[in-house]
Parts: sequence; C-alpha cells; structure tokens
Amino acid sequence: MNSSTSGTRRFVLASRHAESDVITSFVLRPADGGAPPAHRAGQHLTLWVDIPGEGRHKRNYTISCAPNGENWRISVRRQEAGRVSQWLHDHAVTGAEFDVAGPAGSFVLPDPATAPVVMLSAGVGLTPMVAMLEQHAAAPIGQPIHFVHGARDGASHAFGGHVRALADQAPDVTVTTFYSRSRPEDREGRDYDISGHLTPEWILANTEAKIADYFVCGPLDFLREMIGALTAAGVPSSRLHYEFFGQVEDLLDAAPTPASSSSIAAPHAATTISGFSRTEIADGLLDSAADAVIASDREGMIVLWNAGATRVFGFTQEEALGQSLDIIIPEPFRQRHWDGYHETVSTGQSRYGAGDLLAVPGLTKAGGRISLEFTIVLLKDDRGRVTGMASVLRDVTKRFEELRALKKELAGLREQHAGP
Repeated sequence: MNSSTSGTRRFVLASRHAESDVITSFVLRPADGGAPPAHRAGQHLTLWVDIPGEGRHKRNYTISCAPNGENWRISVRRQEAGRVSQWLHDHAVTGAEFDVAGPAGSFVLPDPATAPVVMLSAGVGLTPMVAMLEQHAAAPIGQPIHFVHGARDGASHAFGGHVRALADQAPDVTVTTFYSRSRPEDREGRDYDISGHLTPEWILANTEAKIADYFVCGPLDFLREMIGALTAAGVPSSRLHYEFFGQVEDLLDAAPTPASSSSIAAPHAATTISGFSRTEIADGLLDSAADAVIASDREGMIVLWNAGATRVFGFTQEEALGQSLDIIIPEPFRQRHWDGYHETVSTGQSRYGAGDLLAVPGLTKAGGRISLEFTIVLLKDDRGRVTGMASVLRDVTKRFEELRALKKELAGLREQHAGP
C-alpha cells in the first residue's frame, strides 16, 4: 500500500459478505486497534484504494451501520464501469489495509425528530437508511418511520431480512418493499410487498406529504423523479433530504459529465522564475474576465468578486461584495450547500480532494439558471483554522446542452435498435 494520505487513519478489512448478487458489505476496523471516530447514522466515509498498476483512487461510501464503537461497514454495489467497485468485489481480501477519512455528511435523522420520517430508496441507496434503522432500533427517535424501498428482485435485494428484523424490534417502523421484476421464487408478503415500480404517485398517496420529513437515496433517475414530484407537491426543501455522491446539478438533468482526478498529487508552493512574481501572476488571473473567481468568509459572505464573476453571473462587484452566496445558488440547493459549507468550516476537512472538478447549478442576476464547473480551495490562518473558501468557476451551459442532446439521441438510437 502507498503511504498514508494526510488527514486519514489506517483501517483493516476485518470481514466481507455478500448482501445480494450485486452488493457486498466490507467491515473495516482501525489498524491501531482503537475505536473508529464517532459517526451519526447516514454519514459517509472517504476511502482511498491503491490498485496495482493504476495508482490511488478515492471514493465516498455511506457507513451502512449504526455507531457501535468497534467498526464501520460499507456496502458496495458492483458497477459495470466502476473500476474501484470491481476491485473491491474481486480482489479485496481480509487483512487488506486502506486509508480512510470520515465521518462526514449531514444526511442524518433529525435530533430531535418532530415529524414522521419517510425513507425512500432504490438499489444500493438503502445503505444510509439501514444505518438509520439500526440507530432507531437502539435509540428510538420518537417519531414513526416508514421505510420504502424499490429493488428489481430477490437476487438484487440487499438487507431484506435485516430490515424486517429491525422493524420487528421497533413497532413504530413500517416497511414497504417493491419488486419491479419479481422472480417465480420471490414470494409476495415474505420477500416483497408490492409488484411493480415504486412511483411518486404511490408515495404521495401513502405518506403524509404535508408534515413528513423525507429522506431519499438511490440512482440518479430515481432521485430526479422523487425529488421533483415531492417538490411539485409542495414539500419544502427543509423537509426534503437526499444523499447522492454525483454532481448535485444532475438531479435536475442539467449538468455536464464531471471530470475528476483519481490520483492524489502532493501539494507544493508554486514558485516563479525569469523575473515573474507570484503577485503579478495572481493579479492577472484575478483581474481576468475569463473565469469567475469568488471568495467567501466563514459565514459564506462574498469577500472577493472578480470581473469574470460579473460576466458569468451579472452582478457587479459593488452588488456582490458583502452579500451571501445565496445570490448565485438556486433555492432548492441552498440547504444542501450550507450544510456542507458549515461542516467544512467547522472541521477543516472537505470531502473533495485537490483537482476534483465539481458541477453545480448557478443563478444569475436575471434569475436564469446556468451550469457551472468549479474547483474549491480552503483558506486557513496560521493555526490551520478555516477562514473562508475560494473558487474558480466556469460557465459550461452550452457544452452541457450539447451533451444532453447527444444523450437523448443515443437513447433514441438504443430504443430503435432494441426493437419492440
């Protein structure tokens, strides 16, 4: 294994076991024999995997168990194009060691809970919900929970027996499972409750949309469908929680394919030669109108706004300085943004590594929405305390629209090829 990554702790793979034909759980314990850091059910960890001949890869995985003081469990779905998930399934053996950072994330149950909780998941999206159910079984939150999950069939359904056993321990938990393509050996009433797809119409007819807190996790299309329907039904963003490790703008079908670095480069201080100074170069970049450069303080108030930011968003420097970042964040995404922002400020850790190119929706002065790609750096004082953040942002709306058109064309060609 490579040397340890800064800010991480070494963990050992203590055991592994299949949860379904496509999902395997990996139990991780600190290599030093101590207890893992305390976490809240629903949070995630960051795992670095060294694949021989391919270098170091970083992935975020939900901790799929409630806090137990001994270990963490992650439950990983094998992805056809997922190099890391394939390596974990095929090559990770007991005793393997990993660098791990965590826990992080605000996708956790309210404390205290003041309304009924509805958990909506599909596929491997049930992992944070399982951790929450385990936590609730040990320490009830004081509100009823409706666990609603969609799977293809019994072969792909993970944690089915475990979830029902947890519900048996907690009489205020209701479980409803959908199988979209049940097999002859799958028995209704034992393995699943309803045949067919989990739909927004069923959710709105069978849950308390006017008062419930909704937790949603699953594939991108599932998230789009559920979040869109719940929002249209009037569920405010304060009661709509979702977890998803892709680019947030993808939820509204409005983001380009993200580009990210899978290797971790050692940081260094940039130096200059031939008479050029860092200040001259920095001033040239900051004064350029090519890309937006924005910096904000610990509270998220804008402290730097360059000419590029005015070109991209429409606000002048005078209009933007001293304002909240909310002026460029579409309302549906503000709560998620601030949860992550304040967590990063308080911990000094971001789940995004150096070189990660992120995608988000942006809001212009005219009220239009644009697609953005950006990188982020933390600003710290001499004591290592986070004082703010700086970002370089680029408007990629045109490229995204072209990519979306190509995706639709490809989907149409696949349908034609598949035939009736």
